[in-house]
Amino acid sequence: MERPSRIPAGGLSSFPPRLAVLNAKLSVLDLLRPPGEGLLTLTSGRGLASRLLGAKESRSLREDWPALRARRLAAPPREPLLLGVPSDTGGGICRGAAHGPLHIRAALYRADAYWRARDIGDIPCIPQLLEDGMLSRRQLQRSGKWLWKTQWRTGRPVAPLNLLEESLVEIWRGTRERRVLVLGGDHSITGAVFAALARSEKMAGLGVLHIDAHTDLLEERFGVQHGFATWAVPALRLLKNPAAWVQVGIRASARERSHWETTYGLRQFWAQQVRHRDPRRFALEIERHFLKLGCRRLYITNDIDGTDARFAPATGTPEGGGLSPTWVRALLRAISARMEIIGADLTEVAPVLGSRGAAARTVRCAVSYLRALRWGI
Repeated sequence: MERPSRIPAGGLSSFPPRLAVLNAKLSVLDLLRPPGEGLLTLTSGRGLASRLLGAKESRSLREDWPALRARRLAAPPREPLLLGVPSDTGGGICRGAAHGPLHIRAALYRADAYWRARDIGDIPCIPQLLEDGMLSRRQLQRSGKWLWKTQWRTGRPVAPLNLLEESLVEIWRGTRERRVLVLGGDHSITGAVFAALARSEKMAGLGVLHIDAHTDLLEERFGVQHGFATWAVPALRLLKNPAAWVQVGIRASARERSHWETTYGLRQFWAQQVRHRDPRRFALEIERHFLKLGCRRLYITNDIDGTDARFAPATGTPEGGGLSPTWVRALLRAISARMEIIGADLTEVAPVLGSRGAAARTVRCAVSYLRALRWGI
C-alpha cells in the first residue's frame, strides 16, 4: 500500500504536550499507588482492593509499598512490568473501565503468580481529570498541590494521561529495554503510551497491532481532542510509515474501510473478513506485512470490545459480530511468539456494567489474552 501524500491536518498536533523536566528529588514514579488504589475515590479503593486481592495482600502492599515498588522497578531489564491506569474520564457515556485494572489483577494474580511480583502499581487518577491541557492553571495548581504534596510547579503532570506518559518516560530513561504491560482504563490511555514511546525513541522499526471494534480515528469528538475515540490519530502520526499500524476486528464505523485506509494510510482487517480464518495463518500474514515494512518489534493494543459482545459484554460500547476469545488468543499467541513485544495494553474492561456473570466473562477474556502474550523471556 502506498503511503498517502498527507494525513489531514487539524485536530491533534501532539499528544500529550512534552513536559518539562521534573525535580530530580521527586520522581513521578514516587506517586505510583499500590495495585488497586489508583482510583482516587472517597476510600481510594482500599475496601474493594482488600476484597478482591485479599486483606493480607492488600495490607502488605500498602505497608511495604515504597520498598516493593523500588525492587520491582529494579527487575532485570527484559522482564515486563505491570502498570494500572484506572481512568475512564476519556470514555463514553457508559463508564466503568476505571474499575477494570483491579478486577483484572485479582483474576490474573490467581491464574499467573508471575505478574503478582511484577506489578508496579497504579497511576493515581483523580476521576474528574484526564489531560493537563484541558485544565486551567488554577485547577492545575490546586490538584497538583494535593497530588504532589508540595507547591505545584509548571511541568509537573497532574492528570492521568500526563502522569502515565511521564511515568513511562522515566521507566525507559532507566533502561530502554524495559517492556510494560498497561491495564486500562478507557482507550484514551494508549495515546499517552505512544507519546512516551516517541519521546523515548522507541518508535523505529515498530509495528502496531490494534484489536478493536472501532477505528478510534476521529480528529475530535464534541470538540474534545482527548478521548477513547480520538487517541489513535495522534498516535498514528508518530509512526514513520502509517501502514505499520494494523487494525483487526473493526465493525462499528460510519465509514467504509476504504475511507480509513486511504485517508490515514493504515491497514485494516474488519471482523467479517477474518473471524472465520485460521488465526495462526493470519498471524503469519500480519508478520510478513510488518517485515516487508522493516518492522521487527511490536506494540499490541487490545480493546476488549474487539471481542464479540456475547463473550465480553461488560464494556462501555459492546458490539456484536466480533471476534471470539479463542480466535483472539490464538492470534496473540502466534504473533507475539514470532515478533518481539516492546509493550502492550488492554483497555475498556468495565466489570461494573451489566450482571455479575457478564463481568466474570469479560474479565476471563481479558486475563486469557494477557496470558496468551509471549514476551520472549
